[in-house]
Amino acid sequence: MRILLSAYACEPDRGSEPGVGWGWACALADAGHEVDVLTRTANRAAIEAELAARPRPRLRFHWHDLSSTARWLKRVGGGAGLRLYYIAWQKSAVPVLRRIVAERRTELGHHVTFAQYWTPCALAAAGPPFIWGPVGGAESVPATFWPGLGARAFLYEAARALLGGLSAWAGFTRSTARRCLLAVASTPETAVRLWALGARRVLTVSQVALGAATLEPLAAASPAPCPPFRFIVLSDLLAHKGVHLALEVAARLTGEWTLEVIGDGPCRRRLETQAGRLGIGRRVRFQGALPHLQAMQRLTAGHALLFPALHDSGGLAVAEAMAAGLPVVCLALGGPAGLVAEGTGLAVPAIDPATAVTGLAQAAQRLMDDPALWARLSAGARAHALATFTWPARVAAVYGALDLPR
Repeated sequence: MRILLSAYACEPDRGSEPGVGWGWACALADAGHEVDVLTRTANRAAIEAELAARPRPRLRFHWHDLSSTARWLKRVGGGAGLRLYYIAWQKSAVPVLRRIVAERRTELGHHVTFAQYWTPCALAAAGPPFIWGPVGGAESVPATFWPGLGARAFLYEAARALLGGLSAWAGFTRSTARRCLLAVASTPETAVRLWALGARRVLTVSQVALGAATLEPLAAASPAPCPPFRFIVLSDLLAHKGVHLALEVAARLTGEWTLEVIGDGPCRRRLETQAGRLGIGRRVRFQGALPHLQAMQRLTAGHALLFPALHDSGGLAVAEAMAAGLPVVCLALGGPAGLVAEGTGLAVPAIDPATAVTGLAQAAQRLMDDPALWARLSAGARAHALATFTWPARVAAVYGALDLPR
């Protein structure tokens, strides 16, 4: 097919949203489709360098950005400015997409990034039938956890909840839901929201996938010998990532263990203080943000991933850990809970902080105390990752649902 991909964020050798955009572009081209991608001019140098080294004849890129004077928006108010710029980019991309559709005789559009449902989607006004997603964003921190987030994070979550509520009344959100051929939700929470917005057909498929260059080295890794049992936290240090809960969990563990925190963010100092207050400062190592290759090396030296995120529509670290054979201990919320299938890890209820910490601590202790359970979950996690967390599998899940040529 001739497919037009809308991928604001799209860049090789990157994680998060840029990696999602690049992954879809390459996977669709590798599946035999003729793929045109509209993305930002700022991504051009990295993309052209990659294509010069590893050409993909079926993949063609088109570049679009706002004027240089408008780019100051991205520096306003942290993430708020970036979102405003993104909305303006989507609005201004409509005539560019229409031109590409006419010139390239596009048969199908596909919006992939940003992977959120509550912002405009230019493809809804560009003409061809289109796939919307996977998109997330309807996940939220359970109300019982809000008091422990701190004032700044509390305000952020309140604003996010308000935005989610207002989106139901936004004309562009409803029109996107009603016009799309297929709405793909990354989590069950977002699927419910897409149905409510008027989508005619909704499919739930995780946005998380790993390229072969990441997946294969992880799958070939061998766990470090015990003891001590090494728990890994791989996360931005933001309040809703729940790292403060991971420290509470660690403080309840018995036996020989260490906890390695890979990532950085505004909560780091608070978390370091918390570790000291809990008396586990010597067993917890804050590594800060590491280059991806180094982070993966540290991950493969661990035995289990502790991932108590309170809302996350994806969970790339979960997929990476499972590929490396690390069972995942997480909360039964959002994207991570969907990735952790039975026999690959332990997801516990998130009723309130006390219940969650108790459940996570019991699950973590079980992994330490029962080597047979750990080995079974480790093998299950790796097998599930190899079968499920690949870009061809994602393409098959979404495009197979439409019964279109692949």
